[in-house]
Amino acid sequence: MKEVIESRNAPQPSGAYSQGIKSGNFIFVSGQDGASGGDTIAGQTAASLEQINQILAEKGSGLENIVHMTCHISGLNESTAKEFNRVYAAYFNEVKKKPARITTGSQLLSDAKVEITAIAELS
Repeated sequence: MKEVIESRNAPQPSGAYSQGIKSGNFIFVSGQDGASGGDTIAGQTAASLEQINQILAEKGSGLENIVHMTCHISGLNESTAKEFNRVYAAYFNEVKKKPARITTGSQLLSDAKVEITAIAELS
């Protein structure tokens, strides 16, 4: 049975989607753009990950429970990838089992340079 997850600590959906869905023992978090983190890849990466963490926290989960992430970066190149990975790595530094991940260049993100989606297990 699907259950909608709503967090007041993350941006509210701007369209016909939910912040997250709990289904079985998994949480599926919609893409969280980092526009609130300023104009840098680093700031937007941090904002996206914080938003994901807040949505997961609504069901008692957290970044350590993420099993897969899809990361979109506008203008993906060696420099933006390094900036993204520096911040991303800091968030998962203490996590022993890092999530599976794909990172892709996305040129058509609205006002954001970073958007991240996640799938996590319940704690």
